[in-house]
Amino acid sequence: MPFDDDKGNSDFRIVGPIHITDAILTSSTVPEVSVTAWASGTTYATGNRTGVAGTKNSQVVYESLQNGNTNHNPASSPTWWKAVGTVYFTYAGGSTYALGDIVTDPASHTLYESQAAGNTGHALTDTAYWLPIGNTNRWAMFDKAVQTQTISPSAFTMTLTPDTVVNTMVALNVQAQSIRVVQAASGYDKTQPLTSHNVLNWYDYWYQPLLMKTDIAFDDIPPYIAPIEITLTPSAGAAAVGVMVLSKYNKIGLTRWDFTGGVLSYSTTTETKGVIRMVKRPSAKKLNFEVFIDVGYADEAYRLLTKWTDTEIAIIGTTDYSMAIAYGYLGQWQVPVSINNKPASIEFRGLT
Repeated sequence: MPFDDDKGNSDFRIVGPIHITDAILTSSTVPEVSVTAWASGTTYATGNRTGVAGTKNSQVVYESLQNGNTNHNPASSPTWWKAVGTVYFTYAGGSTYALGDIVTDPASHTLYESQAAGNTGHALTDTAYWLPIGNTNRWAMFDKAVQTQTISPSAFTMTLTPDTVVNTMVALNVQAQSIRVVQAASGYDKTQPLTSHNVLNWYDYWYQPLLMKTDIAFDDIPPYIAPIEITLTPSAGAAAVGVMVLSKYNKIGLTRWDFTGGVLSYSTTTETKGVIRMVKRPSAKKLNFEVFIDVGYADEAYRLLTKWTDTEIAIIGTTDYSMAIAYGYLGQWQVPVSINNKPASIEFRGLT
């Protein structure tokens, strides 16, 4: 039988990500490049940003919490400043970099690590001297890797202005108390908590640590071409997200009750003198669904599944269970043409 829709939406949907460009990521409070260094004699107003140099060519960016902010060192004045992120200085051909220094290429939003000491005048394309190590912090959520997160020491907000109709936002590997999505053009304003009280008894409710969801979907955004503001708010500490997908979903059918969820483990073991130890590495979701396809829709479902095969996508198996929201690729699948309403079988393999 299908899921009961009292809790959520049980449609099986594919969310093919739109490509996020500089024009679409209109703004973000997560810093991207270095800012003017803090000066003790300068007076800062609320919201002004400044930076303090760190290791490996980095800079910690701070934001002023008060007006009249003078002679308060950001690194030791939490009532006057809050840290909003760490950035790396933009590459400069005339600068000399040490082994292990990291630079930013703001054009591609990529970080490069120096592979040699006394590294001067070598272009970032010179692989003997520079190694690309991933996206900048602001853009990590759009790099197609679930484990690499955009991380902010506190709540952060971004605005995405899509150039096509979207009605869905999927976020995975999230670290936050809640996510708020606002589409001002339609009046849509929804906040979803990531806390979970799905416990077995009252004893667990009071004494077990609070569970946190890591994957969430907003699947009811009005289908407009309009800016969408997204805010991640932690209960304490940092807020983070590994992958964020924005798009218009394609419905395949209705998820049957008996889907299964597991993991693809990439951990290994090492053996030393007869002692075996685990080497912990990331794991990914492995999901198997049975999906009822509407009569007469088999051809369209087959076309959509074919279109999205061998492509990174997000799927929403049901919003009743966070485990059924994933990012990865379609595995084996079959679409039946059946007079007995036989369900389609769909395998999904997550990415790390």
